[in-house]
Amino acid sequence: MPEKKLSVLLVDDSRTVLLQMEKAFSTIEDAEIVGTARNGAEAIQKASELKPDLIIMDIVMPEIDGLAALRIIQAKQPELRIVMLSSVGGTAPKAEEAFRLGAVQVLSKPVDQEILTALLTQERERLAEQPGN
Repeated sequence: MPEKKLSVLLVDDSRTVLLQMEKAFSTIEDAEIVGTARNGAEAIQKASELKPDLIIMDIVMPEIDGLAALRIIQAKQPELRIVMLSSVGGTAPKAEEAFRLGAVQVLSKPVDQEILTALLTQERERLAEQPGN
């Protein structure tokens, strides 16, 4: 029986970033994008609906920002792993806040393909080690 792919929800208000991430994912065999969202409100809804293994979410977004969405999602689904994306420059306090709220990683944009692949491989291995997978 083939192993289950790592399911990922991508969240960013920039269509360009979403397209870049989708392109990067096209080369990774053991992970798949199960949905995208453009703001924190959509992320909260889709996290509940899709129940992904991992969310990769921008910190700065309209409506509900990534940190507020992280707080809400972690309260509802504490087992869900969330990686935050940050543009370079003046975001150290936000990155620290993301870790405090439960983010497993904070990556700088644009995300390097090798870093993304390593992250997804690590998360896929972690998922495979869990009982029932």
